Amino acid sequence: MESAPSGTPTSPQRPGPPQPGPEQPGPAPSILELRIHGIANELPYGALDLPRGEVTQSDGDGLGSFWIPTPAAEARDKALPPGHVHAIRPDVRREAYSWGAMARLGGIPFGGLLGVVGKLAVRLLWAAIVPFGLVNAAYWARRIPEPEPGAHGAPGRSGSLRPEATAALTRVFALGLTLLFVSAVATVSLSVLGTRCMGLATTGADAVVPVCARLPSALYGLARMDVGDRLALLSLVPVLLVAVLVAVAHSGQVRFESKFSVMRAGGTVPPSGPPLYRSGFWTRRSGSGLLWAHLGAALALTGQFLTWTRYADAGLPMPGLPVTALVVILGACAFVALRTDDDGVQAVTSRWKGRAGLGVFAAGLVVWLVAFIAGVAGPQPTAMPALIGVDLVPALLGVGLFSVAATGLAWRTTRSTGAVAAWCAVPVVATACVALVLVIEPGASLRYTLVAVAVLAVLSPVAVVLAAILLRRRAHEGWNGAGPGVFLLVSAASAAVYSSLLVLGVQWFLREGEHAAPEPLGDGLVGIPRGVADAELVRVPPVYTEFGTASVVIALVFLALVAVALAGPYVIDAVRSRALWIPGAPRTFGPPYGPAVPAWRAVADAPDPDGGPNPVLERVLRGRQVAAMSHRAELAAGALAAAAYVAALVAHIPLIAQHDDTGTVQVPTWLSSLAVPALGVLATTLVVSAMAAGAGGGPARPWGLLWDLLCFLPRSAHPFGPPSYAERAVPEVRSRVDAWLTGADIADDAERARVAPARRVVLSAHSMGGVLAAAVVLIRAGNPLPDTADGRVGLLTYGVQLRPFFGRFFPDLLGPRTTGTPPCTGPAWSADPWGGQVRGTAAAGRQATGSPEAGSPEARGSGPGAAPAAPLTPERPEPGSGERVTLMSLLTCGTKPAWVNLWRRTDFLGFPVVGYGLNEVDRGAEEMDRAAYLFAVAAHAGYQTSWAYHEALDEVVARLTPAGP
Repeated sequence: MESAPSGTPTSPQRPGPPQPGPEQPGPAPSILELRIHGIANELPYGALDLPRGEVTQSDGDGLGSFWIPTPAAEARDKALPPGHVHAIRPDVRREAYSWGAMARLGGIPFGGLLGVVGKLAVRLLWAAIVPFGLVNAAYWARRIPEPEPGAHGAPGRSGSLRPEATAALTRVFALGLTLLFVSAVATVSLSVLGTRCMGLATTGADAVVPVCARLPSALYGLARMDVGDRLALLSLVPVLLVAVLVAVAHSGQVRFESKFSVMRAGGTVPPSGPPLYRSGFWTRRSGSGLLWAHLGAALALTGQFLTWTRYADAGLPMPGLPVTALVVILGACAFVALRTDDDGVQAVTSRWKGRAGLGVFAAGLVVWLVAFIAGVAGPQPTAMPALIGVDLVPALLGVGLFSVAATGLAWRTTRSTGAVAAWCAVPVVATACVALVLVIEPGASLRYTLVAVAVLAVLSPVAVVLAAILLRRRAHEGWNGAGPGVFLLVSAASAAVYSSLLVLGVQWFLREGEHAAPEPLGDGLVGIPRGVADAELVRVPPVYTEFGTASVVIALVFLALVAVALAGPYVIDAVRSRALWIPGAPRTFGPPYGPAVPAWRAVADAPDPDGGPNPVLERVLRGRQVAAMSHRAELAAGALAAAAYVAALVAHIPLIAQHDDTGTVQVPTWLSSLAVPALGVLATTLVVSAMAAGAGGGPARPWGLLWDLLCFLPRSAHPFGPPSYAERAVPEVRSRVDAWLTGADIADDAERARVAPARRVVLSAHSMGGVLAAAVVLIRAGNPLPDTADGRVGLLTYGVQLRPFFGRFFPDLLGPRTTGTPPCTGPAWSADPWGGQVRGTAAAGRQATGSPEAGSPEARGSGPGAAPAAPLTPERPEPGSGERVTLMSLLTCGTKPAWVNLWRRTDFLGFPVVGYGLNEVDRGAEEMDRAAYLFAVAAHAGYQTSWAYHEALDEVVARLTPAGP
């Protein structure tokens, strides 16, 4: 059969509206097909595959809503023959759940009044809190402890949870990020503006004060003030910007974390099983003390910057206050380290913990207020004060952050609890060594020794990581078990780049301008002579120059690694004698009739590209190759983390530990000169991406894919991180499922008792929606409804990342022990990153069946060559029994699980959930868009109009328990 040319229509046209006539009432639907969109934020009419005017909202609000076809559209599509592109089963009620606004709406109070400028500022602030979101990702990538007996609290008795070392280190790292942000803002406001670009006023009737030429005229009033008054007022800048960050991060919390509808029926069982099964996982976090601790530490640090000064002829204005501020900051560190998160256990925490966080905030507020008053009431100095804290604190924070991130590489590999806790010594030793170098300014030999000890301490986790790689202990976990460290390293690197971008950008701006003659105003007023500041006058702490230099190193190393890891295989493939053959998904269903059949057969009937010219197959094969490149996301993220690690070792710690003008190593001139241009490119990219996010006029945020992935995870480590939409979406979908199964929409009790037992639900989830659907199935089992039979909820997923991304990056949340599917190794360094797994699957199948043909269906096994972590059809544990439950066990009530997953090799974000061979869950979807008028290769979208989707829906329904007696 000839292949279809590119202009051939590949789907039948949608029929017109039904003709008027006598209505034939059909049977009441007994199956709820609830479609959940993915990270692309598909609009409801798109998810239902209908024109915009043929859908109507059935429930919900502007953030989370349920949509159904209009009665006329539903009647028309139910009259279509089975398998039609737009057909609806007669016994199905099709709904779409829209949650995208939760992850894409937010702002600051009164932000709308600022128009385009306000929207751009909000998007830039959203981009600024991405490092905070990466910390939350690291928190959930670590090893999550099993629930302690009695931790959930018996009636009339409070439960207890012990602090855990990796959780403590993650939260201390999060606090360090907040303080680094405060340090960068304080450097600009207090040091660059307050002491560098505004000089001391001269004495006399016609006194003048020099300022930088580009200083905005609106700040001339500050220049005319005494230095103490000026610095006190400028200390409001970091305080207000921290408040803005809180407002941006928590605007979503106010709107959907604390206002969600959830059916409260059902009894909570004692915590057991995976975290997503625990009944308290999606409840609102009780960690408000973390927010107060971060705010208190930020205020205390700002007060320390004001009072930790050095005058030429005067002492400190408030002796002892910098030490008091340090005590408050250390108290905040202790509080966040000892703070115990529930990890999905509904623990009753002691009231003193929340009050302790508020106490840290009160202490920090007092420190800042006292410093503010001291600055206003203190005498005018005769020499410009040197702000010691502004120079030293960012350097120590940078070393501490990278040290904690380095230990994260070994958290999952280290087995014993005591050994994990011992990693806390790494950041302590490294930070202490650098602090001694900066404070006591030792001689060359001691300085070299201290820096060497700091570098070796940060380097020590590499030995554990290399051992894990060589021994393949954690081959089925992301980055061989180094996931927490990867997230923390990327977070630390992005925070350092943002800080240097802000400080060096302001410095570069203020160094330019034109000279202006002094203009004394007389009568005691201070004139403002403007002049171009030289490089020494507008000086910034050296740490930001080192951050900028490190960013150049990160960019160079990252580009080199990406070129080798991602582009290298394709360079090799370019010199091959034949095009790379990537096989399609086994057991792919295709249309038996319609215009798409020729194109489908052209792909399905071709075993390899050697059968002659085939334009359809060539386009599909090109799509498979492009999709394979994006499947190396794990390699790309690992390359970025490795680049950050190398920069910390060779360009960060040695450069920070400087003595006067001589450092332990000399920075090449070409490298330091690249820092500002490189940061300029980053700044331009940041602004352009923020503007492009709103170019369509709709609600959007920069880097939507990364953002939606980060927003799935609960905010348990950093209180400024992106809010979790899943904390509303999962209970909301669960509530809808329970309402359908219990017949909550039926008023008559007798009718409800008759109809409800016959109802079933199929959660039809695309991409990120598959993760939400899996969480719904797990949480329903952990908090079950009374007198509700099992086996009435099925799962139909397509284009999902459960196995190679979420299962590997967050093993304790969605790994094999939670899903019940075989483990998965990472992508390989080859043009087909999964080629080894496909070949291993085929070899296992040949060995098991004795088939000599590698290409036969029997030769394809059911997994990636590794033993499954749990059987695919296990006996279902009783809720609360303490036995391990899995997603697969919860979906299995017969011989096969009520779960079908669709995937295709042309999908850049879609993967199988069990393996690349034949199994009871994974099915292939045709690689051309059956609903398109012109031929188009299907990628991440178009699953719901594929022939495989209609077959899969029927298969999931058939695997559910029989409806009714």
